[in-house]
Amino acid sequence: MQSTRIQTDESMMELITHGSPAFPFQYYYEDVGKFENRCIDWHWHREFELVTVRKGIVQCSVGNINHILEAGDGIFINSSSIHRFASAGTGVIPNVVFSPEFIAPENSLIYEHYLTPFLNSGISHVVLKNGIPWQKHILLALSKLCSLCENPASAWELEAHTLVCQIWSVLYEHQTEFVTMENTGTNRISQARFRRMTYFIEQNYRKKLTLEDIAASVGVSKREALRCFQCSVPLSPIEYVNKYRLQQACKLLLHTDHSISEIAERTGFESTSYFDRLFKREFHITPGKHRSITKGRKEYCIKQE
Repeated sequence: MQSTRIQTDESMMELITHGSPAFPFQYYYEDVGKFENRCIDWHWHREFELVTVRKGIVQCSVGNINHILEAGDGIFINSSSIHRFASAGTGVIPNVVFSPEFIAPENSLIYEHYLTPFLNSGISHVVLKNGIPWQKHILLALSKLCSLCENPASAWELEAHTLVCQIWSVLYEHQTEFVTMENTGTNRISQARFRRMTYFIEQNYRKKLTLEDIAASVGVSKREALRCFQCSVPLSPIEYVNKYRLQQACKLLLHTDHSISEIAERTGFESTSYFDRLFKREFHITPGKHRSITKGRKEYCIKQE
């Protein structure tokens, strides 16, 4: 059974371990439509990611660039690129996530010549379409790789490694055609600032926060703080603050008996009415109704056990 929510830390780095140190490769068969809000929310990871759309239509956002991917399309996402998937309905996306060391050890010639250029290039991603021969070649190899992972036979790990290396050879050959972080309106400095600002927000969300406070946490102007957010997620700093506060409020509604007004205060909202209004806008339900429904489901599960 697939997860319904992606887990990240305060910098939006995904927390799950992909594969193992001995075999740093993982295959996932996911339906975006089954995640909360039909969205695999913003996250990044050190690993590379190759995604193909098997069914439905999926919007993939990398930085501030949005792509509509249909069945048969795919995308390569480089290490440390922040991204998000969303779908209005079913959006089946088999995908593989693997570390650079899966291809070759860090101190090897192959790593130095063929992996380091990607890691240091500022490359963000490339969309893969069947209409372009070299991209079609990757999509065919990726399809074989997914089928292999779904029906592993003897020595499948060796075959998986071979297919990933074949794909990487084509990616390397065409790397000049990729989108860079600068093209998405971001770079490593702005991403680092963004992550530091989100960390500051998540440590101080209970307090009254202004745009000036958030900008000062990394020593930049209010304008630069806005730019860093706009380049990374489609939210302003204050919108991010409120979204994070609402997420924390949901946890308190489910796991405590605090009153609605107390939860509003504990999560930094200036008034209960403002909290109610934002909560309903975000989740299309009142805080009280959300509490009764989620607690009712939890009690039902306990009884079933």
